[in-house]
Amino acid sequence: MVDCYAEDKVYQILCLGVKKQYYTLDSLAQKLGVSTRTIRNYIKQINKDLKGIAYFKNIRGKGFYLYIEDYAKFEEIFKKISRQAHIMDTPQKRLAFIIQHLMTEDDSNTIDELAFNMNIGRTTLINDLKKAAAVLNPYGLKIIGKQNKGMYLSGEELNLRLFIIENIYDYLYSDYPLDKEIKEIVLQTAQRYAIESASQEMLSKFVTLMLDRLLNEHPLDQLNEKYYKLLETKEFKIAKKIAYLIERTLNIAIPIPEIIFITLPIVGRRTPANTKSMADITITEEIKGLMNLIIEKLDAEMNLKINNQPLLKDLEYHLTFMINRLIFDIRLKNPLLGDIKRKYPVAYKMAEVAGKVIEEKYDIPVSEDELGYLALYFGVFIGENENKERHLRKVAVVCGTGRGTARIVMIQLQRVIGNHVSIDLFSDHEITKEILSDYDLVFSTVYIPFPLEQPLIQISEIFDEAYVAKEVERVAFYRKYNLPSVKLKHSILSALLGEDRFFILDHNKDYWENICVMVDSLYEKGYVDADFKKRLKEREEKGTTIFDSYIALPHTLNCASENVVLSLGVFPRPLQTFSGKEIKLVFLLGVPQHMKQDSSLLVKIYDEIITVANDRQLINRLALSKSYDEISHLLEHNVRGW
Repeated sequence: MVDCYAEDKVYQILCLGVKKQYYTLDSLAQKLGVSTRTIRNYIKQINKDLKGIAYFKNIRGKGFYLYIEDYAKFEEIFKKISRQAHIMDTPQKRLAFIIQHLMTEDDSNTIDELAFNMNIGRTTLINDLKKAAAVLNPYGLKIIGKQNKGMYLSGEELNLRLFIIENIYDYLYSDYPLDKEIKEIVLQTAQRYAIESASQEMLSKFVTLMLDRLLNEHPLDQLNEKYYKLLETKEFKIAKKIAYLIERTLNIAIPIPEIIFITLPIVGRRTPANTKSMADITITEEIKGLMNLIIEKLDAEMNLKINNQPLLKDLEYHLTFMINRLIFDIRLKNPLLGDIKRKYPVAYKMAEVAGKVIEEKYDIPVSEDELGYLALYFGVFIGENENKERHLRKVAVVCGTGRGTARIVMIQLQRVIGNHVSIDLFSDHEITKEILSDYDLVFSTVYIPFPLEQPLIQISEIFDEAYVAKEVERVAFYRKYNLPSVKLKHSILSALLGEDRFFILDHNKDYWENICVMVDSLYEKGYVDADFKKRLKEREEKGTTIFDSYIALPHTLNCASENVVLSLGVFPRPLQTFSGKEIKLVFLLGVPQHMKQDSSLLVKIYDEIITVANDRQLINRLALSKSYDEISHLLEHNVRGW
């Protein structure tokens, strides 16, 4: 879709603000169709521009609220912004005008005539036409210009309609005089078949556009054969019911292609949120087969096994509608895409793997917007696999202050770890290594002068409980996967690596030769079993494990250990592969069989590797490292943000 410019968004935010309501960051992002980060930037700009006049303030637990300090000045400014928002001062609005003019005029239009009608300069119009060409191209639409004859819009009627729906509908049809009776027909029919509000709104847009084009003698003359497959679907029957009621109301005839057109938003709607809406939806054997292929691919490429049956069922419903959208060219804009890619990188990576399966099976490209929606389901899988259990029996608290302060520390800790965990208090004078060895975890407000085998968390007398809760969860996570927890590391990669699993590789050898060097060393040290190399080779033959960003992640099952075995090889000079890719880092991963049932550690590993892959400077510094200590420092620096 075409992005609206900041002037429109600022005006929309102010329009919401003057209603004197609270708006959360997410609700503003959803209303405006942008990311939460973009909303923050807009609000920051508004507060700067209107300093001393008005400002948005984020009220905890409620959301953003517009406070007006100078009503007279604000009213003056708001009226000015409002006037500017309704004149043709942005490329988005000019694009809408151009398309509207070309799609409704039978005669060709010269550039000068169109510029005159738009009240803009010829140069501005020419620049807008160039931008329009890029936006129209994915829809198979073109603005054709011929000397002495002017311009006209070339392309299929269906593609034009889809372009309007997805890009400029609100500009062209926000004030369309759709009869109240027609609105009621759409609303009541949609509710009768449990079509949710977002899909109802989209259906209303399709009906409005269909009627406008049909009544103005721009009907759908022909459709691709694939669309006629909808004639036998339940969704077509719903659309046919709507068409029948409209025909009776307006005394018109609606042809089959037009009914197919208003079927599209029903067959390609978002997955319903409630069980009632899904009761009549049939999951075909084709979708079940696709789901199995995705599960197998995720297992093969990422060693992640999804066995949550309720989630898989939800995913099958989502795939049903998603495949319909892809087949019938229905594009959904995902306003949360930026946030999803940033906050859930592993889930998005899983969606990319699933997207490749879909593309191979249906020979249809999967957009990033669709991948973002798919990633939300994988995000649920990741969230449900996160370890939240602390498994602590008893902890020791070491204080260098008085009993009263120590009791305050203990009360805070009880809120963090719960009353079921035994907490014993010690002064710094009475502790010994032997005394503390009987505890699962040690908290201390003072320096402890001897090494401990137990994990140690340094705290102050009044501490950040949320931070300590995260540290406790990290301790439990380390205990669960037998990670060394004496010096708790924030980087999982750093915690899993070691000096004897760090390799400086040779760019003069090929990729597999370098992998063999790493595997042979690991086998000699007892980290991997004798068949590890064979399984790794078989895995490589199925598909490359080389990322696009200088990183390779070869991995397979390892029968020699109950723990994850991770090693890192670096190329001080990049390795050129036969496929033309460059490799600087090789993360070699041995996964124990039991990890198939619990993917939380693997998810954290992938999460951090993806973060590294997105930082070109960090990749270069890691590749030039000469020891594990350097690697560990860089990885910790990356995670903690020192």
